[in-house]
Amino acid sequence: MQPVHEWQQRLHQHLSTSLRAKLSFFLSLMLTMIMLVAAFGVFRFIESIEQEGWAGRQREAAQNAVRTIDDFLRRIEDTLALVGALSAEQVATSPELLPTVLERAPAWIEIVRVTRDGRVIAKATRDRLLLGDLVTIPMANWFQQARAGQRYLGPLSVTFNSEPYIIVAVPANDGGVVAGRLRMNLLWETVAAIRFGRTGQAYIVDDQGVIIAHADPQLALNYTSIGNRPEFREFPPDGFQRFYINLLGEETLGVALNIPTTPWRLIAEIPESEATELSTRSGIIFTISLILSGFVILLATNYLLDRFTFRILAELRRGAERIGSGDLSQPLPVPQEREVAQVASAFNTMMHQLRARNAEIVRQTESLKAEVRERRRIEQELIRARDAAEAASRAKSTFLATMSHELRTPLTAIIGYSQLLEQLVDKGIYETVAHDVSRIRAAGNHLLTLINDILDISKIEAGRMTVSAEYADVADLVRNAVNTVLPQMEKNHNRLQLNCPSDIGMLNSDATKVRQALINLLSNAAKFTENGTVTLTVTRYEDEGRLWFRFTVADTGIGIPPDKIDKLFKAFSQIDDSPTRKYGGTGLGLALSQRLCELVGGRITVQSTVGVGSVFTIEVPAHLSLPTPVSSDHSLDRSGADEHMVSEAADNPTIPISQAIILVIDDDPTIGELFNRLIPKTEAYVVVAHTGAEGLRLATDLIPELIVLDMNLPDLHGIEVLARLCEDPTLAKIPIVVLTIDDQAQRGLTFAVSEYLVKPVAPDKLIQVVQQHCRRTPNEATDYILIVEDNQALAEMVARTLHTAGWHTEVVSDGEAGLIAVRSKPPGLILLDYLLPKLDGLQFLEALRADPVGRDIPVILMTARDLSADERQQLASSVNAILSKAHFDIEQIVVSIRDILQTKSTIISN
Repeated sequence: MQPVHEWQQRLHQHLSTSLRAKLSFFLSLMLTMIMLVAAFGVFRFIESIEQEGWAGRQREAAQNAVRTIDDFLRRIEDTLALVGALSAEQVATSPELLPTVLERAPAWIEIVRVTRDGRVIAKATRDRLLLGDLVTIPMANWFQQARAGQRYLGPLSVTFNSEPYIIVAVPANDGGVVAGRLRMNLLWETVAAIRFGRTGQAYIVDDQGVIIAHADPQLALNYTSIGNRPEFREFPPDGFQRFYINLLGEETLGVALNIPTTPWRLIAEIPESEATELSTRSGIIFTISLILSGFVILLATNYLLDRFTFRILAELRRGAERIGSGDLSQPLPVPQEREVAQVASAFNTMMHQLRARNAEIVRQTESLKAEVRERRRIEQELIRARDAAEAASRAKSTFLATMSHELRTPLTAIIGYSQLLEQLVDKGIYETVAHDVSRIRAAGNHLLTLINDILDISKIEAGRMTVSAEYADVADLVRNAVNTVLPQMEKNHNRLQLNCPSDIGMLNSDATKVRQALINLLSNAAKFTENGTVTLTVTRYEDEGRLWFRFTVADTGIGIPPDKIDKLFKAFSQIDDSPTRKYGGTGLGLALSQRLCELVGGRITVQSTVGVGSVFTIEVPAHLSLPTPVSSDHSLDRSGADEHMVSEAADNPTIPISQAIILVIDDDPTIGELFNRLIPKTEAYVVVAHTGAEGLRLATDLIPELIVLDMNLPDLHGIEVLARLCEDPTLAKIPIVVLTIDDQAQRGLTFAVSEYLVKPVAPDKLIQVVQQHCRRTPNEATDYILIVEDNQALAEMVARTLHTAGWHTEVVSDGEAGLIAVRSKPPGLILLDYLLPKLDGLQFLEALRADPVGRDIPVILMTARDLSADERQQLASSVNAILSKAHFDIEQIVVSIRDILQTKSTIISN
């Protein structure tokens, strides 16, 4: 004890005598205590910062994962929703739809489309059918929940080849269900890719706590459940983040979030040891640093006080100010003194962590921006797909409306002429049989051309049209095509100029398809050119060592507006698709020509100027590169390539004053011929106008007893013809019979139409309507019936039928000509087509009833449309009868005319 006592006495003596030593001792002691407190505080601070950092990163990673999974599920659901947006009929008639969807969406194993009563109408699978072969679909949970309007996400299941999947079902727009089996492998890969730290991972559980996606697939395949664990039972609605013991018995920092629009939850975990690793290591470092600092302080207190304390504090102050101002680019200088160096290093470490955190925030921000851009791109694609679907729907509707008229018109002529032939044969009249048979044959060929065009374009679109190579003389091919279209050229008074050397050469290709494409171009040139010139030039040239033939068809016709050229080669599209279009057609000719040229390796181009003409060019290789076997399908080679017959306007006939006049305004020449055949000239004279303007002029000049008006005229709509007839007091009283194929007339339905006939109209029905609405009975020589019909064949058939029944008829092919005929000589009855050029049937009625001359004339309206009850009620005040061209019966026309005229005669006599 003596040495210790002596050491204490010496220390007390030294401290009491040396202020420097006393200050150094107490300062060192104080600094040591402060450093201990500071070390503990820094340790706790770093520990809290580390835990907060891990918690934030963990939650951000979990939220990003939830968004990724939610986006994945939404894209999957959008695939089913797109199928569900289609009607059951569209899906059932498109067997390639679901296989195509399955091919483009690899996440699906199977997709089925089910009606609301549980019947599968379409299905596609990558392996064995499961959903598509179920017989208990109506009782299945997925069917019942989706039919109730809710999305269904089923439990995890395994296929026969151990592939995990879940059943997803969404409601369809028509009350049905679209369901599919979704591969879980993609979801598992997404979950396995969620990583943070070295050992952090995530997994997904359903609403019962069963693991359905995990980095360890075996846990999901074994249906491992955490439903009984505290962290699941106490799961709050908005999720949680806390420490707990996980499935492996490890203390874990976990975060759990709900996945939107699903009953699933995402749980992300990281071991507590990793979450607190940095703070533990920092604590050890600080402890070691504290021990070393104590020795340094004890040995160099005076040195620090005298020389370095204030300088180092100044450096630290400037560095702290830079950090406070946000400047993290320049690290603090690290002095040689250990204690201060550790503080500076801690500051530098903190700055490095802050820079890393800022960089991570920037990276995640850019990632979110990229996701937003991607979603916008997908939305734009969906909008484009929707617009394309709507455009296709509109094109389909337009095509169906056009075909309704184009197919029923030749059918009307065929039926009417056939019935007329039966009557003539019964009466022993054979003078006009050959002419009638020719008309039937022309209408039949025209109808066959339309149907074949539709079938051919369908076969090409379906990929079932094949080509075969054969040698053909190009000069002979061209002459054959020219001879085919010569009648149409002469019909429109066109001159055909051919520039083709006789030794132009041989073509080793599918000559049939090349000739058909050339015929289509020549027919179109003839149709859209009147009193002009069509030039066909054939040349041969080489391109990159390959021999080509060029066929150039130039016309001096109406030309094509620049903004309409894009529609030329689209199937079922026409430059003018209005109800009063002047030129008929289905819109298939040029589209078919383009497909045929492409089949033989060629191309077709067009140049046009409005009012000057058009130049179409076909270029085909002299040798077919890839010949294929000859298809068993019908050839495209058909006699006559014009899409529609074009009627010529007839000159005004010389009409006996003593006869009744029937004015037929119809652009179909068969209608006027039918009237002339049906109605004897001794009873009535039929005058035919092929356009609305001609009909109005003839009505004014002739004042017919009856006007027959087709509502679909090439120049004026039937409504306009009716309006002009009604405006003329002289023509307003003339009975008007409207012929139409349109059953959805909405404009001008209150005009005074005496009869409303839907094409095709039977000849007897036509005679009946004419007789009913003519001012005088068929026995009076001055009675005649006006037929307003733009279909020449139908108009002629009706006119001849009425002539045979004892009436005089007049046929006009449009509404204007009908009004002229009425004003010239008011008819006893007007047989009116619904769709007419210039003035359609409704416009004709409006003009007729506005004119005092035609106000009281009976009108029979013929239409190919099925009119609704409301439309018939609205037309009741304007027409006396409505005949359907869809059920054409010439006897019905005769009976209707007779009844109307007899009723009118009784009223006049009274």
